[in-house]
Amino acid sequence: MTRPIPPTFSRRESMSLKESNSVRPSPADLPQLSIPSPKTLTLSARRLETPKTPETPHSLTSPELRVVDLTKCVKTVSKEAEAHGGFSDIYIGEWERVRDPEEDESGGSTVMTVAVKLLRVLSKQDQDGVKARKRLNREVFVWHRLDHPHIARFFGTSYHMAGRPAMVMQWYKNGSAIEYLKFKNPDADRMSLIRDVARGLTYLHTLEKPIVHGDLKGNNILITDDGRAALSDFGLSQVIDDLMGPSGFTPSCSEAGPVRWQAPEFLEDDNSRPKLSSDVWSFGCTAYELLTGNVPYRHRLRDFLVMQDIKAGVKPAQTEDIPNCQMASILYRCWSYSPLERLTMSEVEVELDDLLAALS
Repeated sequence: MTRPIPPTFSRRESMSLKESNSVRPSPADLPQLSIPSPKTLTLSARRLETPKTPETPHSLTSPELRVVDLTKCVKTVSKEAEAHGGFSDIYIGEWERVRDPEEDESGGSTVMTVAVKLLRVLSKQDQDGVKARKRLNREVFVWHRLDHPHIARFFGTSYHMAGRPAMVMQWYKNGSAIEYLKFKNPDADRMSLIRDVARGLTYLHTLEKPIVHGDLKGNNILITDDGRAALSDFGLSQVIDDLMGPSGFTPSCSEAGPVRWQAPEFLEDDNSRPKLSSDVWSFGCTAYELLTGNVPYRHRLRDFLVMQDIKAGVKPAQTEDIPNCQMASILYRCWSYSPLERLTMSEVEVELDDLLAALS
């Protein structure tokens, strides 16, 4: 009797299995919170006024690498991390910001509550620490200049926590979309949140030099004070992978994101990098997650079975699991196995606008 041959996986698949372990299909078990810009990354034309902050030894003066270093004016106020992402721990912080005399003649400063996203994998003592900081600063320079209502606001960097790099962002008290919909506002307009995500992703994709998100999922979407969605963590997974992967360090997420939200081409080519079309697949998975509260491939407990389903052509959800047939049509065209046959995010946004108009 012939023994069955066990399935083989590429290095990328093995990384996903090792680091992801198993993912339960309940949204309550998803990571609490978790910014890829591949070679096509870049910035909007927006020119931000640089906040008036003291210079520090970490500041870089090259126009390409100039970032806002907030080390001397940011402090962490939470003793424990409020949330954890694939590459970072998120703390509540305070930023003492100097007032612009042109805006306030009284001068002085104001204190703003911020999120301090402390990276786990880089430190000032790393062998390639200078190279790592330069690489991170290049991305920070891009993220800092983005300006869109559905893109999370980023202020600068800080090294105030034992020299480890941290990114300073706006604090979103409503947390991620997943915890917001499950615990804080289950009756929120989910379709409007999905359209917010589409608009934010369209913005990234249609910049003069497009930005690929690369790690889109419900826990990387934050909710503003007025209940709107804002994309976070675009670019971060690939920065970490580029910096630490060759050294043998394996991040807690694969470069293209957890397998349940990952486009099928990443299981076919170990050298694949996130692209605009792979973001579209992930958007479909994220939209399904926000709409139903279920993770993609919710019938599977273990990621290696999800990988087998993807290779077999199984979609992230069945049509009967999607409560609106028009929405199901949009999602299934996001889930075309041929990247060239998927909708673009601009097309998705137009179709969602039409759908919401019909539902109103």
